[in-house]
Amino acid sequence: MPLPYGIFLGYLQTALPWLLRQVGYPVDQIGSLEALVLAPMALYFLWSPLVDFWLRRRTWIVILASLSAVMLATAILLLERHPALATWMLLAGFAVNLLTTCCSGALIALTQDETGRAKAAAWMQGGMLAAQALGGALLLYLSRRLSTPVTAVVAAALVAAPALVALTIREQVPHSSTKDIWQTCRTMGREVRATLFAWKSLPAILILMSPVGTAAAQSLFAAMAREYHVGEQGVLLLNGILGGVLTMLGAFAAVVVPAQWDRRIAYAGAGLACAVSGVFLVFAPMTPMAYYAGVAVYMFTCGACYAFFLGVVMMALGEAGKSGSSRYAILVSLGNLPVVYMTKIEGVGYGLFGARAVPALDAAGNLLVAIAVALWIAVVVTRKGRKGKAPILSENLGL
Repeated sequence: MPLPYGIFLGYLQTALPWLLRQVGYPVDQIGSLEALVLAPMALYFLWSPLVDFWLRRRTWIVILASLSAVMLATAILLLERHPALATWMLLAGFAVNLLTTCCSGALIALTQDETGRAKAAAWMQGGMLAAQALGGALLLYLSRRLSTPVTAVVAAALVAAPALVALTIREQVPHSSTKDIWQTCRTMGREVRATLFAWKSLPAILILMSPVGTAAAQSLFAAMAREYHVGEQGVLLLNGILGGVLTMLGAFAAVVVPAQWDRRIAYAGAGLACAVSGVFLVFAPMTPMAYYAGVAVYMFTCGACYAFFLGVVMMALGEAGKSGSSRYAILVSLGNLPVVYMTKIEGVGYGLFGARAVPALDAAGNLLVAIAVALWIAVVVTRKGRKGKAPILSENLGL
């Protein structure tokens, strides 16, 4: 299910910048266009309620993936002669495509128990990262060797075809209709309040909004490479395809963590592992080997963070209910906020103190959250000990 989203995102982050450069766009303008087409990632919760109405979510996935595939193909056809129009088409297509992730998250909540959700979240995130890295590289490769119309058709097929697997999932027809839409909205409102404004959800929401596991330094590693005497080929390999593969492997590695383990603790633990690579880069000599080793470990641990992040989202989401897609989008959007502010903080640190400030600030954010979670565990364990109840850390810890 995550393949339509991952492949579309892979085109935006890998193929599109290179192709825009070929048609004469300067790097700074490419950065602005990239920010524009990726903006829906932080805003799509505003239109995500659409997929909680009228149709099965599996049906929505097929429709939305197909529609975004058509927009992607159209953008590819327009890119060379009308790049500005193509960019707006990609923006619209990505805004549509993002809704497939809402449906996928809701289907996990609908079809899996708590243990299954944790495992499914890791597999879903791993699949998305694999599609992003390999799909983006494939589309860039094809765009350089095939005619534009053929590339457009292949890109559309790669986005639309995987969505058909959703039709194999058993899902009941939604009961909401136009006649009872007001009652459905009231029910959805109660479910949103129960998810976002309940004491039991507070730890998960706080950790989603915290600086742990943001992987914000990834966007600045290329700028640091020159100070580590790493050339263009090294950046393309490690920060490009190999980095995507490493994050994918990290996400799949999270699958081996027992599903009954509290995903909030696992998320903080993965952030702690990520901090190790940051600390290494702070104190290691600024050589190519140090860069390769530190960034590679960072990418791998970030993949695990991504998987556990989605596990925390599924944990906070709980049962799908009528608003599963909307609540999923809201929780993921909350989790995207730290990526924004940590990228800004680390960028300012790079400008003020140089390359070592980036891994230092990234590691500090991860370490602070890991310490906070450790203190939280200690408080809960002490409280349970006073009540005479043996603490089991692999169970979900309540307030």
